[in-house]
Amino acid sequence: MSKGKFDLHVHTKYSKCGLESPEKILEQAKELKLAGIAITDHDLAKSFPDFKSLLKEKGIIVVFGEEVSIIEGGKCFGHLLCYFLQEEIKPASFGEIIDAAKSQNALTSIAHAFDFARTGFRKDLGKEFQKLDAIEAFNGRARLGDANKKAREFAEKHKMPFTAGSDAHALAEIGNAGIECEASSEEELRQAILKKKCGIFGKKTTSPIMQTYYSAIARLRH
Repeated sequence: MSKGKFDLHVHTKYSKCGLESPEKILEQAKELKLAGIAITDHDLAKSFPDFKSLLKEKGIIVVFGEEVSIIEGGKCFGHLLCYFLQEEIKPASFGEIIDAAKSQNALTSIAHAFDFARTGFRKDLGKEFQKLDAIEAFNGRARLGDANKKAREFAEKHKMPFTAGSDAHALAEIGNAGIECEASSEEELRQAILKKKCGIFGKKTTSPIMQTYYSAIARLRH
């Protein structure tokens, strides 16, 4: 089996910051010959039914996921990527999100952990941090130059599995980053991540100016 590329951080129009429909995203992923994508809208799973109806034809793996806001004391302290979900997880504390994800046998990964220009992760999580399955070691929208390097080094130091993705909000960003591994099913992809049998592809993709531009368009549409 040859290695395939999987973009594990993609937003649809259902995210307030997203622009693209499930149809266009799937077409773009196939055009780029990606082996799979993970849908990770912010705090909702509205796109799941759309993708299920579109996936009658095989040829690409679509992982149902979510980027869930970690809320402590009424403030957001980061985002947790949850993969292989069956149903939506609402914003909650770190521990509550982990428990909700585990109840669905989902895989968890902290998003853009060291990109403090956006929202990194709390360093005082203590033992709760050990409940994580993985860390996002490369994010295609990282604003701080060393954010991805620090995330990768953290994963290596703690011998943690890792994920990676474009964090696409617009069609042009899809497939710009992700993991590369041998997987022909969702379960094989899950095991490749957990067993660290994958590599990272990609580069820093979207300038802060373009990120602001895409966000402005998204706000107008929503």
